Amino acid sequence: MVVDVQFLAADCSWPQLREAAIVSEESGFSAVWVLDHFSGNVFGGNTMFECFTLLGALAAVTTRVQLGSLVANVTNRHAGLLAVAAATAQEISGGRFVLGLGAGASPESRFAVEQHTLGIEIPATVADRHARVASTIELLDAMWAEPRDERWAGFPRPVPRPPVIVGVNSRALARLAGARTAGLNVRANHPDLEGIIAVGKEAHSGRPGPWSTSVWIPWDDGLDNAHESRQRFTALGVDRLVLVWFSHPDPMSIEGARTWLDE
Repeated sequence: MVVDVQFLAADCSWPQLREAAIVSEESGFSAVWVLDHFSGNVFGGNTMFECFTLLGALAAVTTRVQLGSLVANVTNRHAGLLAVAAATAQEISGGRFVLGLGAGASPESRFAVEQHTLGIEIPATVADRHARVASTIELLDAMWAEPRDERWAGFPRPVPRPPVIVGVNSRALARLAGARTAGLNVRANHPDLEGIIAVGKEAHSGRPGPWSTSVWIPWDDGLDNAHESRQRFTALGVDRLVLVWFSHPDPMSIEGARTWLDE
C-alpha cells in the first residue's frame, strides 16, 4: 500500500504549501493531492488557492512525487476547460499528474455556498450530478483520443494520458468509476466502505488497464504497517492511503513519517 498526503489550501501561504510538498516528496510520500474549492469559508478559512493553478506551481517545484486533484468538482468548470487544465498539469509535471473527479455536493449542502455565490448552477439530483461526471469523462475521452476527431486539433492532448479516478460516496458512483476510469477514492470511515470497494472493483473487472482503490483519512503521525487501520485497509484490497491535512501542514510531522514510510 502506497501512502499519499493531501493539503487543504485554506489560509495557507504559498511558501507553506511549497515547503510541505517538497518535504513530502523527500520523505517518500507517493503523491501530493489538493482539494478543489473556491472559498476557504466552508473550512473556516479566509482564502483559497485554485486547484489547477496550485498543481502547476507544485509541479514546478517537485520532480518525482505524483500530483493530483482530489477531487476536481465537475460542476466547477466546463468539461472542456477541465480537460485543458488537466492536460496542462500533466505537461508541466512531466507526466506525474492524476486527475481525480468528483460529482460535487447537493445544492442544499453547506459546501455549495461557493457555487451559489458565484452563480454556478448545481444539478439538483444525485442522478444528474452523476450524469455530469459521465459526460465529463466522455469529453475527456474524445479530446484526448489517439487518433481524435479533427475538431479537437489544437487542443492540448496529454502524453501520456493521466490516470482518471473518481471520488465516490455511493455504490452507484463506484460502479461508474469502475466502468469508466482507473480507480476510486472514498473516505475510510464510510459506513459502506466494503461494499463500495467491491462494487468498483467488480465494475472494472475485464476492462483494460490497472485499477486503484484508495481511501482518505485525517493526518496521523503513526500509521506504520502494524497499525490496525492499515491492516484493515489491506484486507479490503486498498492499495493507496491518503492522509489529509485539515490544518496547516507541519513539515516536521511530514518528515517524521519517513520512519514508517520506509518500512
